[in-house]
Amino acid sequence: MSFFKTPGVGSRLFQASAAVFATTLLASGAFAQAAPPLTAPGGDARSTENYWTADRIRNAKPIELVPAPGHRLQPIDSTAAAAGPSQTGAGAPPTTEDSSAIARRLHPPMPLTGAAPDDAGTSRNTSSYGAHFTTSRVFPDAATTTYPYVTTGRLAFRNPRTGRDSVCSASVLRPRVLVTAGHCVYHAGPTSDDPSTNKYFYSNWVFVPAYNNGAAPKGTWTPAWVIVSGFWSAGNGSVPNQQDVAMMEMRDNTAGQKISAFTGYLGYSTGGLSPNHLTIIGYPCNLDNCAKMQNTTAESFANGGSNTVTYGSAQRGGTSGGPWIQDFGVAGAGSPAGTARNWLKSVSSYGPVATEPKYLGGSILMSSGTSSFIDLLNKACAHRAGNC
Repeated sequence: MSFFKTPGVGSRLFQASAAVFATTLLASGAFAQAAPPLTAPGGDARSTENYWTADRIRNAKPIELVPAPGHRLQPIDSTAAAAGPSQTGAGAPPTTEDSSAIARRLHPPMPLTGAAPDDAGTSRNTSSYGAHFTTSRVFPDAATTTYPYVTTGRLAFRNPRTGRDSVCSASVLRPRVLVTAGHCVYHAGPTSDDPSTNKYFYSNWVFVPAYNNGAAPKGTWTPAWVIVSGFWSAGNGSVPNQQDVAMMEMRDNTAGQKISAFTGYLGYSTGGLSPNHLTIIGYPCNLDNCAKMQNTTAESFANGGSNTVTYGSAQRGGTSGGPWIQDFGVAGAGSPAGTARNWLKSVSSYGPVATEPKYLGGSILMSSGTSSFIDLLNKACAHRAGNC
């Protein structure tokens, strides 16, 4: 998760002038020219599996990025619409419930401890300036292995230049296709780990769907191929970013089964990130040491600029790349049409370094143009027969 100090919050949040709006807001059709998406092989599966020892899995840390100069949140009614008409795709539940043959224990469970909650005086589970939300651990543990929660997991990777192990979140979007944040795939500019402007792909990615404090109930999976939006790769590593998105083609297991057989996959819907009400899932390291899946429900709060929207959340570093899902869940009998579509609307991209205010920002998924979400998805689907 890219976290940074955000100036201009508090009572001044909505007191921006028209001049400030002009410099921070990208109106529909005013997107910067995008570089083509970049691709890379996913690396050797066996060496990746061998690399991730118990200590490395347990101790991987989130990434911190560099903010764009003068970043400020803006009123939600000025949020730019995503370029191009909305495009949607349906999701699907798992096709097999038996995962006993691939379940693994990656490391012994960690003790999960934290400060006792302080309920005196003020609500702690909301932003300091009104971005109301609810964040909690996904409970009981068995819920994490049921659809649609099971589509989400912990993504670990290595920086080949510094040797640091990092952690993000990701989700299964198509039968073989994973979606995450661009900054969980590619070093585009200065980070807390590597302050250089060198541009390169990370390595040794491993995805653990429904990861639960050392347990991998749906196995571990490695990518054969990755693709990252040119908006991110050419964006110098600063956030907010117009399309902080990347995708991975996941290898089948040794029995020739796709990851979606065990996890199912989400639907997707471009545009329409505000106004909206979404479920945000991830593995933030400020909660349960990124060892347990967390869940936020919230409505859109503010325009983050550069084709992004913010939602209130207590999730912080480690939740990067985790899905923002519209109409989340399983429809009850008699539900209105359209219930439980489980549409991906964005992925976690950025947030503040300070513990207040509490929010996450994500890119509006674009449906047209070079390096848009749909451009990446089309390329991922076409890369190998059966990906989508």
